[in-house]
Amino acid sequence: MLGGCKNTSDKSPMSAYRSVLQSKTTFFSIDANKELNITQLNEAVSADSSVKVEATKFAIVDLENDNVPEVILCLSVNDNDGSGFEILRYDNGMVYGYTLSYRSFMDLKADGTFSFSGGVADHGFGTIEFTNKGYTVNKITYCEASYDSGNNLIFSYIVNHKTSTEEDFLAAINMQDEKPDTIWYDFTDNNIETLLTQAK
Repeated sequence: MLGGCKNTSDKSPMSAYRSVLQSKTTFFSIDANKELNITQLNEAVSADSSVKVEATKFAIVDLENDNVPEVILCLSVNDNDGSGFEILRYDNGMVYGYTLSYRSFMDLKADGTFSFSGGVADHGFGTIEFTNKGYTVNKITYCEASYDSGNNLIFSYIVNHKTSTEEDFLAAINMQDEKPDTIWYDFTDNNIETLLTQAK
């Protein structure tokens, strides 16, 4: 059992999250590979101790569709708001933290889907799955660029895990864009206490 995290074992997920966000207990950062207090988010983002990181907003979303919501923190890095995200996940009495860059976790929707982008020709949307060692992105609909034998740039389109056309891909992207966005709340003591007490 990992030290400071074990204190959450007799709590509900929301109670455990609230305790972490109020700096009463630690969470285990997958990226830093150690327990951190919520005031030490910079260590989850960078090994450079001069980097300034703070949470500015948070959302409560069931990313894995398993009836146990995650808490997603929107991060300001060196005063650049929205630079990335820290996802807090409750599992078997412990809270784990996963750090994601902005481009890998954009436009989070209320149903837990989100957009990702590796460039103009490589983007799409999907869901995320966690383990206690990392995470994987389930790419649902996306496009990828590659070069053929004649060194010509070609594009491949996948819609709902199946090879598709550009037209169907763009239609699927438009439908994704129209989904309700998740609700982001200011990262304040009052919101943490109120929303994480009310949430199921």
